[in-house]
Amino acid sequence: MKARPSILVVGAGYVGLSTAVFLASKGYTVTVSEKNPSTVDQLSRAKLHFREPELKARLKEVVKSRKLLPVVPVESIYQNADIIFIAIDSADRTTWKMRVNPFEQIAGWIGSIKRRMPPTVVLKSTNVLGFAERFRKQLDLTPYGKAARLVVNPEFLREGMAYEDTAKPWRIVVGSRETRDAARLLMVYRTIYPKSVPIVHTDWKAAELIKLGANVYLAHRLSFIHEIADFARIEGLDIEAIRQGIGLDPRIGLDYFNPGLGFGGSCLPKDCMLVNSDEHARHFAFETALSANAINDRLLEILIGRLKDKIGALKGTKICLLGVAFKPEIDDTRGSRAVELARLLKRSGAEPAVYDPHLKGVDVTTEGGLPLEHDLDTALKGASAIVIGTAHRSFAMLSPSRAAGLVKKRVVVDYFRILNPRGWREAGFEFI
Repeated sequence: MKARPSILVVGAGYVGLSTAVFLASKGYTVTVSEKNPSTVDQLSRAKLHFREPELKARLKEVVKSRKLLPVVPVESIYQNADIIFIAIDSADRTTWKMRVNPFEQIAGWIGSIKRRMPPTVVLKSTNVLGFAERFRKQLDLTPYGKAARLVVNPEFLREGMAYEDTAKPWRIVVGSRETRDAARLLMVYRTIYPKSVPIVHTDWKAAELIKLGANVYLAHRLSFIHEIADFARIEGLDIEAIRQGIGLDPRIGLDYFNPGLGFGGSCLPKDCMLVNSDEHARHFAFETALSANAINDRLLEILIGRLKDKIGALKGTKICLLGVAFKPEIDDTRGSRAVELARLLKRSGAEPAVYDPHLKGVDVTTEGGLPLEHDLDTALKGASAIVIGTAHRSFAMLSPSRAAGLVKKRVVVDYFRILNPRGWREAGFEFI
């Protein structure tokens, strides 16, 4: 029986760790490298460093079975890896350019070793268009890198559902220069996925565009329903009836069609910028990405204006912000619209009091450096407005009478529509 390929996954974030744990659960021996030694120590003890319920359970199983080995990155771990998945944070969020130094180091390590069988190198990180070609050149500059087979295999994971989406993908996209370059990766996928999972096999740049294009479309879709919802608020219209009336058309649909504070997270805003990156010169602008970001930015500015119209000048005014994770039931604040709202509130002179039930024990958010209140009542006490920042389920059950007894003014902003308007209005609250 032919031996299974040994696998190295570079990066233990949502994408890398979900990939590593799933492959290990299917019987592959997987090494996962992570630059943070404390994270490696946590993973070695089957402790997850972010909130992903299903991944947490599976991690314990594969660590116990010794199918998963977490390590810090060193050159030697590349020596025996047959398939190398690269799943590191790829973009600088200040310049929106690729962080090339880590890739150059990885290319150097891969290409420093002469092998009987060349490794398959799989780019799972989201890249600017044309980056695979650039990485190929980096490999070719190393002593033995020319033999490596390069594949682009983008991920389409939802945070909070990363393991489930890895285990049950809607489709698999593989980009390679030659068909044979992807053969080993496709062999692995045929052993772990049913034949019913569609596989789209194309070239590098097309695979890169599929990834970016998918997220630009999702961002554009969300910006559309946010713009519709904003107009409906101005006119006092029934937002849910409008959403249903549009989305029940099967060509449109209701999935991923819910208004809130805008789209955030570590993917959609980033990919709307990367698709128009000037790193690779071309005479084309993706206007849908530009307009999606513009609508997203405008949404919070309009909200600040509505707060000022309702409660007056914001200077010195306490605003209770409930939730700062970028989506419900997770603890990740990267690209959070609630964090951006808090920043805008502070710029306007307000004093945001931030509480998130999934960040207990955390004093300051990693994104934005926002101080956190450690209990709900402290956040509510003396506030001139309550703003739902994240649609956590626990906030939907918040008692309006309890809130009414703590706040200074009974004003509430719930763009997610998780609160029961009737109960809150009966308690004297006014919705913006």
